[in-house]
Amino acid sequence: MNNYYSIGGKNYSQVARANAPQEVEISTIVIRELKGVNELPFELTLIKSTITKNGLLESADLDGIKDIWLDYMPNSLAFPMFSERMREIIDHNLTGNENIDWITAKINGNNEDRTYYILRFNKVLDVLNYDKTSFIEDTDYVIIPTFELAKIHNYSIFHIPSSDHLCSITTQIYINETLKNQLQKGKLIGLNFEKVSAHRIT
Repeated sequence: MNNYYSIGGKNYSQVARANAPQEVEISTIVIRELKGVNELPFELTLIKSTITKNGLLESADLDGIKDIWLDYMPNSLAFPMFSERMREIIDHNLTGNENIDWITAKINGNNEDRTYYILRFNKVLDVLNYDKTSFIEDTDYVIIPTFELAKIHNYSIFHIPSSDHLCSITTQIYINETLKNQLQKGKLIGLNFEKVSAHRIT
């Protein structure tokens, strides 16, 4: 199977979102501070986030939300934050070449605490077809990626490489069809898949 997909969270008009404390900067500083750390040094709190015609409305009242604990948890840090079930499925379908680990995150909400997991890549993966990938001019920042089949066939999950540390924790996560099928088979909640372009060098 040569199909590959980006994975992200579904778009909801109303959703429970995990918010970091206000003093936590949503920036690259957070990623740098997590180097070598396997647990977030702060806890997150669920809030209700509602898109209205007048903008975004936030509330501590979670009433009216059917699924509070999504398997792909929206969060104010924009990190990939997964449930234990989702982490287990990913772990069981790794090829062993991805070199990932997990950062635990404690989330409080609905009178309970749950542990979620942030995916981290520990090496830069060479996966792009550089001739067909679009970059911001004079940089290595990707606008539209095209992956090289010969490079990605040994990975079940991968990321877009860059010269800085931003690819270690990234919202741009890609998976093979086997992992996609296993995630769908697990009937996980809150996931969205989009097919991406992958080519073979001729």
